[in-house]
Amino acid sequence: MPTSYDAIIIGTGQAGPSLAGRLAAAGMRVAIVERGRFGGTCVNTGCIPTKTLVASAYAAHMARRAGEFGVDVAGAVRVDMRRVKARKDAISGTSRTGVENWLKHMERCTVYEGQARFESPREVRVSADTPLRASLSTWAVGQWFPTCRGSARYPT
Repeated sequence: MPTSYDAIIIGTGQAGPSLAGRLAAAGMRVAIVERGRFGGTCVNTGCIPTKTLVASAYAAHMARRAGEFGVDVAGAVRVDMRRVKARKDAISGTSRTGVENWLKHMERCTVYEGQARFESPREVRVSADTPLRASLSTWAVGQWFPTCRGSARYPT
């Protein structure tokens, strides 16, 4: 017998968590499903890691130009890529953990970890033992839109 919710959200990237928060705040019971790392592309491999790397590159660039600003830097400016990567990983990790903890402690929101599969227009299965049912289901999977029977009715 499926567990019933008002809404099922697949994906914890940019749209999923905020949608879960809005629906839960409106009094709806929400299930959110994540198959990989919380936060989606932006947190894990896109926006946040990229901006962190760009910030490190900018700091090195400005340090090399320090003399133009009347600042003396002793010796050559060197970039330690291991430390740059460690900083990037720490910042992304903090963001990913923040999204995960927020969702897992949100009232009226239940987090399921695993691959979601539509069984019918109203039912999603996360694992063999975890069928979910809701009147509203949404894919919050970023720019990738899965192709399945009936998906041609919905614009991308």
